[in-house]
Amino acid sequence: MAGTFKKIRRRLWLILNICVVLWVLLGVYCMQVPPYEAWPAAFVAFSLPGALTLNFLFLLYWILRRSWFFILPLLVVILGWNYYARLVPVHISDKEIPEGAKTLQVLSYNTHLFNVYGGKGEEGRNGSSEEMIDWIATHPADVYCLQEFYTNRKSDTYNTVNRIGTRYDKYKVFSVSQAGPRNGEGGIAIFSKYPIVAHGDIRFHETSHNRVAWADLDVGGDTIRVYASHLQSMSIKPEDIENTYSSIGNQAEMEKEGRNVARRLRSGFVARGHQVELLLEHIQQSPYPVIVCGDFNDIPFSYTYNELAKELNNAFVQAGSGIGATYNGPLPFLRIDNQFYSDRLQAYAFETHYEMGLSDHFPISGKYVIEPKPELE
Repeated sequence: MAGTFKKIRRRLWLILNICVVLWVLLGVYCMQVPPYEAWPAAFVAFSLPGALTLNFLFLLYWILRRSWFFILPLLVVILGWNYYARLVPVHISDKEIPEGAKTLQVLSYNTHLFNVYGGKGEEGRNGSSEEMIDWIATHPADVYCLQEFYTNRKSDTYNTVNRIGTRYDKYKVFSVSQAGPRNGEGGIAIFSKYPIVAHGDIRFHETSHNRVAWADLDVGGDTIRVYASHLQSMSIKPEDIENTYSSIGNQAEMEKEGRNVARRLRSGFVARGHQVELLLEHIQQSPYPVIVCGDFNDIPFSYTYNELAKELNNAFVQAGSGIGATYNGPLPFLRIDNQFYSDRLQAYAFETHYEMGLSDHFPISGKYVIEPKPELE
């Protein structure tokens, strides 16, 4: 009797493992599907981290059971290693920058308008804004790409163009997406210690505040194009998450809050699907190596991220470690801020700055080596 029960349990776990493998395959396929063509695919792709985690747990389970069934989840880990690396990259040792190499360090940060309208703990209009602005202005990065940037030339605290750029002799690009009260302006800003030889922006829709600013930098004779991106927000507010949690146990409220969150997610998936294609079209026309950074508002298992990863390397995957969560809000473990880069660049270091937690995002910085131009034969 015990032996029969053991066989049934073994078969049951194998069937569940096969279901998880099919889930992984479906999730990988759904990342290729534009959300504006089939939005349910975006939700399946969004669930892929859960499938990858369960598959790894099955691998451990079969190994501990000393069962040959461990080969099934092991094959998924081996064949899908690139997707596991998106989840938690593994690096045996730190990369050492070659002696004499030309480097470029880039900081990317969604500043939440420097909390001008109130920030975490409603302290935004006082000390937290000052601390955030000073932290950016004195950061050793060569380039700052700032989303939800805010400046007001008539304010001592919020004259950020002067406090970050002019005071420290930096070149700047500021793409204004919205005008606020009392001479305030919001948008995307790029500050650089290297000369900006050309610049522009990509506007997704005339009524949208989301956009991309770009600048061509003369880095000691090499031209590098840097993009500062802010794609469509998930539009999920902290109170939406809190309401969902608090509705647990009340079926009617749970369904209502669940539909609300799902509707917002669907809208964001569809909008970002269009936006990333416009961004990629512009990137593909660049005559120079590119660094594409910013707040993409999508996790690494999304159409948005996947389309960028097809063309570019991801700095966190190549040089980062841990989970690398960048969203500083009620949803944990979300990495929605990224830096991508093209050929002739190599990422040697990547850091998520958890010491600066005054925005709803954490800053990220990457250090790159600019490889010499290939000699003409």
